[in-house]
Amino acid sequence: MNASPENSQQTNNGIYELITSQFSWAPLAVLYQYLKSLDTQEYMPMLTALLKKANLNDKVNEQVQAWEQERINPNRTRLIVKLINHTDLDFEVGEHNLPLNADEQHPTLILPWDIQTWKFDFAYTRRLGSPSREIFKHCIVFGDKAFGFRFDFGLRVNTSFGVISPTLTPVRTHILTSIGTSPIQCTTRITRTASEEPYGFTVELTLS
Repeated sequence: MNASPENSQQTNNGIYELITSQFSWAPLAVLYQYLKSLDTQEYMPMLTALLKKANLNDKVNEQVQAWEQERINPNRTRLIVKLINHTDLDFEVGEHNLPLNADEQHPTLILPWDIQTWKFDFAYTRRLGSPSREIFKHCIVFGDKAFGFRFDFGLRVNTSFGVISPTLTPVRTHILTSIGTSPIQCTTRITRTASEEPYGFTVELTLS
């Protein structure tokens, strides 16, 4: 007896759920949608694709950690960005106001289901005893009019003068905004901060 379409669909869903339960590089709902986008019901293509993404995530995390531990010029402050694209969309890099150097690891084309990381080393020019100062403030636009998003980020160091010595308070900006006619769910969070000058930090961006 042939399986009914309803039973066949339940079987397919069971396969997706079984396979996705073995991986942790993304939420189960995202993994489920990713598997469905592969347009196959065979186990091996699913497992191969998921392993590839898990390995990419591990590789990106290793790069982030290496950059976080790297010693840099004290007159520079480092921003590290990890981007996770949980969509089947690609995004080209558009307008930005970044002062990129030749050796910068800057954003490139974001592919569907992609995971990338970039680092930016900005000049840190605050002098001892100086008032509050904007260290850097930049933005990058990705995508097009239909599907796009904008990342605004910056660092400001506020100074309050006490009786003995000034108190420094870093204010870190990280705003991710959907700007296309079709909305994208955008979230951002800081995953690491330096407690002392020059107050570098790491941000994770997620699109879904």
